[in-house]
Amino acid sequence: MKAARIFGSNDIRIVEVPTPVPGPGEVLCRVVCAGVCGTDHAIYTGEFSFVKNGSIKFPMTPGHEWSGTVAEIGPGVTRFEPDQRVVGDTMVSCGKCYDCLIGQYGNCKAMRAVGTIATWDGAYAEYILMPERHLFHLADEISFVNGAFVEPAATALYSVVLGDVKIGDTVLVLGSGPIGLLAAKLAKLCGASKVAVVGRKEFKLQKALELGVDAAIDTNQMPLEEAVKEVFKDWGVDCVIEASGSTALFKQAVGLVNQGGVVSVVAFYEQKVPDFDIDEFVFGGVKIRGVAGSLGMYKPVLRLMEAGMLDAGPLVTGRYGFDDIPAIMAGMSERNATRIKEIVEMKTASV
Repeated sequence: MKAARIFGSNDIRIVEVPTPVPGPGEVLCRVVCAGVCGTDHAIYTGEFSFVKNGSIKFPMTPGHEWSGTVAEIGPGVTRFEPDQRVVGDTMVSCGKCYDCLIGQYGNCKAMRAVGTIATWDGAYAEYILMPERHLFHLADEISFVNGAFVEPAATALYSVVLGDVKIGDTVLVLGSGPIGLLAAKLAKLCGASKVAVVGRKEFKLQKALELGVDAAIDTNQMPLEEAVKEVFKDWGVDCVIEASGSTALFKQAVGLVNQGGVVSVVAFYEQKVPDFDIDEFVFGGVKIRGVAGSLGMYKPVLRLMEAGMLDAGPLVTGRYGFDDIPAIMAGMSERNATRIKEIVEMKTASV
């Protein structure tokens, strides 16, 4: 089969590799759509912190946002049959340890990430192999394009859940990329009374408003602290979702949230946070929650999509063929102003 593999910094090639053969409890899936994530690009450039610390080794196949169909099932698989529509978890557990045996896959010490850390080969390929326990049915009502958004939407939902967003809460989302925009939408669906998105790209902030958020704050036009006071007034901000990856914004977040509030951090950082004011964090009673992965969030996201309550299609800003992947990676930075989510279509029919 064809796969797009990264061999080193700024070196991605489409090559022929053996098609995986499903073993016991495994399912071979034919990839239909794969989302292009900023993490994929950071791995490609070598700027990702987990490349620098050796947690990601080359060559590897990226791609952790995908949808597809079942091509072949291995022995013992009972929940899936060929041609069924599916999406897969972003993490793969060992399946043998105590935590895995009781279904607590997120606590597995031997966890591997699909297409990223301790790499389980990802979806920038014609086929991807997944354990049955990490695979989900994709309802006919959900397009393959929306299916490729299930993983980022699940991660965004996890940031809302860990942010302890309750009915009537106020939420500030830092970052107008796909995770930030989806988190803002999901915070509204979870009952937040007011949600604002912060960014610097007019195109992306307009998308936020189209998704139904209450305010879009352009920090090119107004200082962040001033804008937050204008939008949230005396109520302040109960939860800040930090989805920008900016260390400066992370430090600001602690000072923007209400006493006893939550800062939910759903971003990777390419450098350490300098000069963090620990006293402001301690005396403010602020809770900081790190959001990595999305295990347990697929089910609610799939239900919301099936019910027509969550449609990520408007966030697609480019559709490409599989052979375009090297060019997509090489020119990704140049499209930052208008790029939200780009989709690779392995198969163009009925996506």
